[in-house]
Amino acid sequence: MDNAARIMNIKDELALAAGRVTPGVDDTPYIQYAIDALTRGRRDSYPSFNFLSGSTDDYMPEAPPSQRLLDEDTEYIPGPPPMSARFNDQHMRSTPARYEPVPDAPKAVPAEKAHAHKVSAPHVTTPDRWGAVTKDMRQGIDPRDKTYPPLTYKPRILRPFSMLILMTMCFAMLAALIFSAVYSDLVTGLAEYPGTMYSGRYFIFRILPQILASVILLYAQAIVTASFRTLPFTVMAREDPRDRRLALFRDLYPKSFLLPQLVGPWQLKLFSIATWLTLFTVPLQSAAFTCVLVEGEWIWAAVQGVIWALVFIYVFLVVSTAIIMVYWFGQWTGLLWDVRSIADLLPLLNRSNSMASYQQAAHPDQAEDLKSRLHDRWFDRLGYWQSENRQTPGVWYAIGSSAVGFDKQAKATYSATAKRASYDGSVESRDFPTKDYMGGSSYKYLPWHLRDGPVFTFVGVATVLLAGLLVVCFLPQTRIQDGFLPLVSANPGSATFSAANFLYSFLPSLLGMVLFLLFQSIDISLRILQPWAELRSADGSVAHKSILLDYPACLPLRCTFKAIRNGHMRVALTSLMSLLFVFIPVLSGGLFMALTRQDGQVRMFPSMPVLGVLLALFVVYVACLAVMVPGRAQLRLPHPVTSLAGIISLCAAEELTQDAAFRAVRSREDLEGRLGLGRDDPREESTWFFGVVPGRDENLLSVRRLKRFTEKQVRSLRSSRSMV
Repeated sequence: MDNAARIMNIKDELALAAGRVTPGVDDTPYIQYAIDALTRGRRDSYPSFNFLSGSTDDYMPEAPPSQRLLDEDTEYIPGPPPMSARFNDQHMRSTPARYEPVPDAPKAVPAEKAHAHKVSAPHVTTPDRWGAVTKDMRQGIDPRDKTYPPLTYKPRILRPFSMLILMTMCFAMLAALIFSAVYSDLVTGLAEYPGTMYSGRYFIFRILPQILASVILLYAQAIVTASFRTLPFTVMAREDPRDRRLALFRDLYPKSFLLPQLVGPWQLKLFSIATWLTLFTVPLQSAAFTCVLVEGEWIWAAVQGVIWALVFIYVFLVVSTAIIMVYWFGQWTGLLWDVRSIADLLPLLNRSNSMASYQQAAHPDQAEDLKSRLHDRWFDRLGYWQSENRQTPGVWYAIGSSAVGFDKQAKATYSATAKRASYDGSVESRDFPTKDYMGGSSYKYLPWHLRDGPVFTFVGVATVLLAGLLVVCFLPQTRIQDGFLPLVSANPGSATFSAANFLYSFLPSLLGMVLFLLFQSIDISLRILQPWAELRSADGSVAHKSILLDYPACLPLRCTFKAIRNGHMRVALTSLMSLLFVFIPVLSGGLFMALTRQDGQVRMFPSMPVLGVLLALFVVYVACLAVMVPGRAQLRLPHPVTSLAGIISLCAAEELTQDAAFRAVRSREDLEGRLGLGRDDPREESTWFFGVVPGRDENLLSVRRLKRFTEKQVRSLRSSRSMV
C-alpha cells in the first residue's frame, strides 16, 4: 500500500509540473545547446585576425562565436540547463537563455541539487596565452645571464674583428693604389718594362692586382651571405609585430650576386651595393697599369682614371663595412647559437605553439602559395616566452605567437583531417599495395638553373663556345698566338690611358666575372638541396650527413673538405671550382697586351701561359655544368627551402618537433651529442629520412627519425617502387 501511494504521488507531481509549463516558450536554445555540444571539435574554419589598437601585441586570431562558446580548452556544464530553471515561468519570460563558461571559482552546488539534476562543477582551464619576455623582463628574471643568456649570438664573420680584417685589407689596397698613382705621376712610371710578357713584372702588374681584389670580393660576399641567413632571426626577435611582418618568409641566402640584394635595413642595403660595386674592381684592376714610352724606353705606369675609380669603390666599401659593423655589434639577433642547418632550427620548434599551422599548410592538395597558406604566421616571434596565466611554469626559448586559441583549433582540425586521411590511406594501402608514397607528384620544385631547360642550355652553349674558342686559338688561319688588330688606338694618351689595353683587359675580365657569378648560383643551390637529397635516400641518412649538414653556411674550402669527408663528391667539386673559377676573370683581364711587331704594326698579343691555364679552366667549367645533368631528381622538393617558413613546413611532423633530442638544447655541441655524434660506436648515431609514415601520417611530408626496422623496410620498399 505504501509503494502504491508513492507511485501515485510521483505521477501527480509530474502532472502538476507539466501543467505549470507556460505554453509558447521556445525550446530552441536548449536544442541548439545540445547540437553545439555534440558537434564540438568538428569545426575546421579558420579564424580572422584583429590587431589590438594601442598595443604592440601580436595579431591575435578571433574565434567564431560558436568556437568562443565551446572552446576546447574550457570546460562547460554538460547537458541542458537545470530543470528548475526550465519550470520557472517568470524567469523564462524575463531573462533570455544564456550559456556561459563555468567561472574560475564556481559557486558550490548543494548536494541534493547536484544529485537531483546530475550537474557538477568541473575543473576549469583557460587558453594558455603566451607572453613575450622582453629584454628588460629577462634582466629582472635572470640578472646574471646564467639561466637565460642574452640572445645576441652572431656568426664570427659578422663580429667586429672580422669586419676589421676586411677594412684592413681595403686600407692596404687603398694605400697601394694611391701610392702607385702619385708616384707614377711624379716620376713618370713605376718600373721598366723588360721587353717580354713572360717576366715576373708582367705578373705583378697584370695578374696580382686582380688576385688581391678577388680576395676582398670573396670576403665581402661572405659577409653578405652570413648577414642574409642571420637577418630573418634578428627581425623575428623584435618586440614590435609590425617590424616582424613576413620575417619567416625572408630569403636566407642571396639569390645571385649579379645584382645587388636590396633587402633588410639600410645598413645591409648599403653594404650590398658596395659589395656589388666591388665586382668591378677585378676588371678595373686588370686595366690599372699599362706601358708608356718615356725617353725611348717602355715603362710600367699607373692609369690615373682607373686608379682613382678603384679608390672611390674601396673607400665606399670601407665606410659601408664600418656602418654594418656598428649595426651588428649591438644587435639583438634572437640566437643562442648559429642556426646553420635543419637540426639547428628544430630546437626552436620543440615548444612552439604554431606548428599546427604548418601541418595544415603542408597538405599535398593545397595549391596556394606558401605565404598565403601561412597567413597566420606572418608576425611570429623568436625569443623567450612565459605563460601569462601561469598554466605553463617557467621561461622557454622558441618561435611562437602570443595569439590565443588559433593553434589549438588548427591542431584539432588537422588531427581530425589526418585521422580521416590516415583511415582512407590505410584502406587504400591495404587494397592497393603499390601506392607511390615517394612519387614525383609532391616533388615539383627545383631552382630554375637546375631545371632541364636551363641546364641543357647552359651545357650546350658552353660546349659550342668552348669549341669555337679552341678553333680560334689553334687553327693555323686564325691562330691567336700571332696576335690580332686592336681596331682602337693603342697609344697611351693623357693620364697614360690606352684604349686598346683598357678594352681588351676590362671586357674579357667582365665576361669572366659573369661566368663566375653564374656558377656561384648553381653551387649555392646544390649546397642548399644536398641535405634534403640525403634525407630522400631509400634507407635514410645519419644525422651528420643530413640534418646537421651546413653546406650553405660554410666558406668554399671548408665546404669542400666537409663534402669529401661525407662522400658528397658533386658538392665537393662544385664548391671547390666555384672558388677557383674566380681566376677566370683574373686571368682574362691579364691575357692580352698591345705590342709592336718588328714591322711597326701594333697588335694585341696573348700571354700563352695565361691562355693555357684559362682554356683549362673553361674545359673544367663545361665539365662541371655537365655534372649537373644526372641525379637531379633526388634534389626535387615540394617547394623552396630558402626561407624559414619553407624549411619549417617540411619539418612539421609532431613526432619530429617533440623529439626529446630537441628539447631544451643549450648549444650546437649539446645538439650534436644528443644526435649521436662523437660516440665510440658510430651505429649509435641517429638516422633520419624525409617522407611519410604509411598507415599513420600519409598526408604530411616531413623530416622524421627512422626508429624501427619495420618502418625502414616498408619505406625502402615503397621508395624503390617509386624510383623504378
